[in-house]
This record gives sequence, structure tokens and C-alpha cells, in this order.
Amino acid sequence: MANRRGNHEGSLYFHKTRNRWCAQVTLNGHRITKYGKTRVECREWIKEMIAKVNAGLTYEGMQFTVEGFLEAWLNGKELSRRPKTVLQYRQVAHQHILPQIGGMQLQDVHPSHLKQLYALKRDEGRGARTVQLIHAVLHNAFKQAVLEGILGRNPADAVERPRVEQSEMQTLHENQARQFLLAAMGSPFETIYYLALTSGMREGELLGLKWSDLDLNKSTLFVQRQLQQIPGQGYVLVPPKTKAGRREIKLGQGTLTQLEAHRERQKLAKTNAGEKWQENDFIFPTSLGTPLDHKRVRKEFKRILKSANLPNIRFHDLRHTSLNALLDHDVPVNAVQKRAGHATPSTTVNIYGHATARSQEDAAEKIEELVSPIAVKLQSK
Repeated sequence: MANRRGNHEGSLYFHKTRNRWCAQVTLNGHRITKYGKTRVECREWIKEMIAKVNAGLTYEGMQFTVEGFLEAWLNGKELSRRPKTVLQYRQVAHQHILPQIGGMQLQDVHPSHLKQLYALKRDEGRGARTVQLIHAVLHNAFKQAVLEGILGRNPADAVERPRVEQSEMQTLHENQARQFLLAAMGSPFETIYYLALTSGMREGELLGLKWSDLDLNKSTLFVQRQLQQIPGQGYVLVPPKTKAGRREIKLGQGTLTQLEAHRERQKLAKTNAGEKWQENDFIFPTSLGTPLDHKRVRKEFKRILKSANLPNIRFHDLRHTSLNALLDHDVPVNAVQKRAGHATPSTTVNIYGHATARSQEDAAEKIEELVSPIAVKLQSK
């Protein structure tokens, strides 16, 4: 005998033909049916569906598959996220998520499905960072589905965020940094490498610098963009990820001297290029004034390391070398934090493991003292 309930509360009864319990909820004039082995299972489903309806669930929203919703969500992200970030999200979705659960109805995804997906990727030999990215994409997409009333709850909330072990940081010690700068003299990118070590800037920030960012009166560089290369789009200039990333960096006299010499060499390159020169105001462009490919900078970087018999570190490790050296020599964390573009001092401490207690001006002079080779050679160029 059917156990009927009031309007908007659903109905629950035993279906003799199917030999299953049957639960039904009416949504926007459409009857939604669920069959289960037990009365309790079906009653819980009704409660869950009513909660979703009260949260704004629509019948149309229930028709979304994981693939359909992810595609719509990613398209929306193009308006609020960096192109490179959206590209990474798409790659993760198409390579790892959609082949496994893309055909599932969005409302049918449970924490157990996500756990199985993460386990599968680990079994395939995928690194912890990849699994963490998969989780981040799903968690954020499901969160949006909850906000839109398509889901009553976020299944990723019930799954522990995969942990990523932080790899051991590689840095050059002070003598090695001096040796590297000496070996870089004469390289077309020597000023980039010098500035990377003395400023602690990121590669994209360095390549996105313009001469208008340099204030000689204040001896500062204003970091306000990064250069990124997006497949299919070419080079794009994007703002820093965070408010803290938009910052002024104090420069020492050695760095200013390097930049002045670099500007003179660039004027000569501009003259040689003639009408082929494309004026973009970049501090570090190609010989034609166009955006500089980071691959060229990294290839030359590796060549210099090898020629100087130095450790095979990454270009980004010049940033680590710079900031780590400042903390090792008692420059206060808050000064290093501002120089690094970190949101909080705790971020700096967490990354570099220091808790020391000088100003930005001290930092500028100190880092040049630590890593610069013979100052006379720099000034004579």
C-alpha cells in the first residue's frame, strides 16, 4: 500500500512489480523517481531531494552531466581567471576527470567516486600534485553547482584534500652565486640573471618589466604584470595573482648600473633593427623588441651553469637563492615578504623556514653585497 506524503514532501511506497521501494518527488511539474532496496534508503533520498529543492534545485539543473557542467563552468572561468589558469583547468578536466566520470549525472556523484578517481590516478603513477589539481577543479566546480542550486552539497567536501610533499629547495650559496654572475658576463641575458638574483623576482615578472616601471629617482622597480605564453594565443601580459604581488622593489646601485648598461645595449639593438623594431617598452625584449621567450632564457641559464660547473638548478631557484640569502643574513621577514610579493610574513616563513627579525633599502644593498662579483667589473661595462 502506498505511503503518501503531503505536497512538496514526496511519496514513498513499495513497488511490487520491481520488488523495490519507490520514492518520488515532484520538481517543476516533473516527477523524479528513485528505486532502492530499503525504505530507509528511499526516505533519505527524499530528504536530500527536498533539501536540494529548497536550496534552488531546478529540473533543468538535474539534467547536467559532469562533462556538461564542467564545460559551462570552465567557460565562465575565462571571465575571472588568468588564461593560463583556465588552460590548466581544461587540461586537467579533459585528461583526467571527464574520461572517468564525465558521463555521470552531476547529482549522482558521491565522495566514493572521487576517492576511486584519485586512487586510479595514483595507480597510474600520477604525482600528488596532479591529484591535488584534479581535486581543486572538482571542488571548485561542485561549489559553484551548490551556489546555483544544482547540487545540495559538495561531494568533494567529504574527501580529504590530497597532500603534496614540498620538494627540497635548491639554492646557490653565496660563492656559487658570485661564480654564476661572473660566468654570465657577456651573455645576452646577463642583466636578467643579475636582476633575478638581486630582486628575487619571478621569471614572468622579469620578462614583463617595462622601462616605465623603473623609477631612477626612487631606485625602485614597480612590479605590475607578468608575461605568460598561452598555447594558441601567444604571449599575454597578465596582472599579478595577488594584491601583494603588485609591489615596489628597491634596487641597489649595482643593479641600477647593470640596467643603465643594458639600456645602452638595447638602444644599439634598436638602431640595428631599424624598421623591424617593435616598440613595446620591454626592459628585456628580443633583438626586435618583441616579447622574449622564456625557453631561450632558461636554455642559456643551463648553459652557463654547466660551463661554470655549478649545480643544475632551475631558473626559479635564483629567486629562492635571493630570498633565502636575505633571511640567512638577518633581514627581517616582513621586508623579505614585501620583496617576494607574498601576501603574509607567514607565507615567507613557511616556504623558507626562517623567522628572523632591516628595511627594503637594507635588503637591496645586502643582496648585492652577498652575490655580486667584483663591483669594479660591473661598473666598467
